[in-house]
Amino acid sequence: MKRAALICMCALGLGAPPCYAQPDLGFPSQPEREVKVPGRAPVAGAHLYAPEGTGPFPAVVLSHPSGRLQQHMFQWAKRFLAAGYVALVVDHLSPRGKNSNLDHSISVTEYAEDDVAALKHLRTLPFVDGKRVAQMGFSYGAMAGLREASGKFRGKQLGGERFAAIVSVYPWCNQQGGPRYQDHQWNFFDDTDLPLLVIVGLDDDEANPRSCVDQAHANAAKGLPVELIELPGTTHAFDHTWMGDKPVVEKNGNNTITYRYNRESVEATWKAASEFLARIMGPPLPR
Repeated sequence: MKRAALICMCALGLGAPPCYAQPDLGFPSQPEREVKVPGRAPVAGAHLYAPEGTGPFPAVVLSHPSGRLQQHMFQWAKRFLAAGYVALVVDHLSPRGKNSNLDHSISVTEYAEDDVAALKHLRTLPFVDGKRVAQMGFSYGAMAGLREASGKFRGKQLGGERFAAIVSVYPWCNQQGGPRYQDHQWNFFDDTDLPLLVIVGLDDDEANPRSCVDQAHANAAKGLPVELIELPGTTHAFDHTWMGDKPVVEKNGNNTITYRYNRESVEATWKAASEFLARIMGPPLPR
């Protein structure tokens, strides 16, 4: 597996940020003009899509959950491409030789670092407007997005790099697990300083939305740029079309988790996200 140098300086003593080896994430420079949505099988490798023309176009970095890249990520890329955006789908797993991150061995911070690497790559492309790049994450990728919206976190872990806007869809926010989940305990901080849209399903029994709702309201009350969409009757992973219209029930330790594809919530999410990004970054160029 090809790896680059460590992305941070390891210092002796307490308080130093953890050091991770940044893998070669294989970001393409030549875009595809059409999104071919895969079937149910997982997909490996980053994908770059761009409209025809010279641009410069606004762009979205799409950050996936803890599972492998699946068709829902490409369905989102297809929507953004049709709307006039460049879309870069990040693969956080296969460059690290992994098929899954359900064991949480890749940290949320590493996902965030991957997203920033994607941001930097997009800025090198002549058809991308480097000042209008957003991140949209799902579950684990949404947790990374919450951290990327924190000024203190970016200063400590991401070299101060910032997206123009963040959209976080069904994240784990705060206080979601026990000692095994220490890296996940706090993702939604109280110093949000860039436009953040948080979208949660109120029937999400994997990532309880309560802490997301509470923190979003607390930040907004302080005048911070946080917006919240609460989707009734909506579970975790509601955009996974492979589930069809029937609920999928899984056991996670002593907990039973229900997932259900929800077309109405997908459309509501697209409407909210596309309007939010157009308001913050300006509309895409006319097609």
